[in-house]
Amino acid sequence: MHRPTGPAHGIMVWGGIEFHCHTPLLRIADTLNSQRCISQVLDPVVFPNIQRLPSAIFQKDNARPHVARNVQEFFLTHQIELLPWPACSLDLSPNENVWFMVAHGLARDTPPAATPDQLWEYVEAAWRLMYPKDTSKASMIL
Repeated sequence: MHRPTGPAHGIMVWGGIEFHCHTPLLRIADTLNSQRCISQVLDPVVFPNIQRLPSAIFQKDNARPHVARNVQEFFLTHQIELLPWPACSLDLSPNENVWFMVAHGLARDTPPAATPDQLWEYVEAAWRLMYPKDTSKASMIL
């Protein structure tokens, strides 16, 4: 089996899920920090979507950008109710299953990506296949 010897291609993505739908997938430039979390995810995607669902409770994991003081202030300022989430509980998060399904679909259905842009196309396609009849209303899990 041929194994590449160069660096592996990787991209950082964010997506939100609800019971029957999901948000569009976002490609995050560089590494997600608290400022990028607010400017690229929370403000343009999470807040508008969660406003449409007044009884929604937002679930986030305890990754560093998600628990930073400025991100917590964003949730308070925008009155976004958060699901209490214990530390070190990633195995309980539905995100783990979602990203497993995306990765499994990629491994099963696509050749190795030659570039980060090609990997992005593959990941987007796998994400869209999870809920083919997406309704664009979503409360999200970060």
